Amino acid sequence: MSQNPCAGEAGIVLPPDLLQPFLLRFRREDLHIMAFFSGHPDYEAVEAMISYRGDGTPSIRAILTRHDQSQIDHVNDDDLSAEGHGVARQTCRRDIALAIDALPRRRHARLEFDSHAGEPVVLDIATVGEPDPQRGGVSDPGNHSPNSSLPLMRRRASTFAGPQTAVFVGGKRFEVPVKIRSGPFVAHEGYFTEGHTFGAIRAGTLSYRLKTSPARMAVGEEWILESDGRVIVYRIESSNPDGKLCIARKDTSGVSIEAFATGDGLRVTRIGKLADAELQGGLDLAFDEAGHFSLAMEGETIVSGSAEAKRQAGTAVITLSPTQPHWAVARQVRVTCSRDGDLLTAVTTIGRS
Repeated sequence: MSQNPCAGEAGIVLPPDLLQPFLLRFRREDLHIMAFFSGHPDYEAVEAMISYRGDGTPSIRAILTRHDQSQIDHVNDDDLSAEGHGVARQTCRRDIALAIDALPRRRHARLEFDSHAGEPVVLDIATVGEPDPQRGGVSDPGNHSPNSSLPLMRRRASTFAGPQTAVFVGGKRFEVPVKIRSGPFVAHEGYFTEGHTFGAIRAGTLSYRLKTSPARMAVGEEWILESDGRVIVYRIESSNPDGKLCIARKDTSGVSIEAFATGDGLRVTRIGKLADAELQGGLDLAFDEAGHFSLAMEGETIVSGSAEAKRQAGTAVITLSPTQPHWAVARQVRVTCSRDGDLLTAVTTIGRS
């Protein structure tokens, strides 16, 4: 394979007409609830990420974690369902019931849904206190979904589950293990978080057909793509004196790109993903230094490491190798980009072989 033709410069050079090969996800959530449990033959944890819509109803992604660390998403929202398309992660649409009680000095939540296999699942969590900003911070995902996601999660304020917390699957109760025992104080291995930010690079496949590309790299020029019957438009919104192009996807996805035009394709220095196209902040994948990448949420860098792009016979391979924090090191991201006529495909795998 040949090295990146612009090695030594910031950014990664993508093949011609490939704009954004990464399966990026970003979401601001109002609540995150979770409990580990013991005794079930297949599952070891259940959690839910919850965001309230403008009409006050909850948009929910409920997650079951198996003992092999794979995860299944259960969603009650069209946008969340669409996020499951093309990713190497099982997603199913479900009705999900949620009740939240803000009680004096504690919280209570009850989540109910049918699993992917049709089992009734209930997470009933009662906390030991109110969510505390001192228990906020970046979450370590452990070994959950090691081959399908490089996740970033930040808690604003959290508290532990109390002794009344329980999980039910298929009508059977499963206990939540004790996490902390200190005199009369007992906290179990469950969590209730108020204010939760989530970002990720997912494993999976992204493909589209190129319908139109810019005649020249100038403001107003567009790429028009077709994917799964949807038309996707990227437009050059501005061009700086130094030649940096600002490119935006013209829909509600909140995707933006900063890049320089080269004879070999765009040299991308930043890809951004907003939760809402009208709001600032979000997830940023940056290539600010040669051979280096960083992933930031809301302006805070959480994951960083080395970046490499190689080409061979029409195929480009982009490799992001995290070096910090420690939990990200095993989640190497490898994107293989190819072209067959007007069909461009990017396949992302996660994990070190």
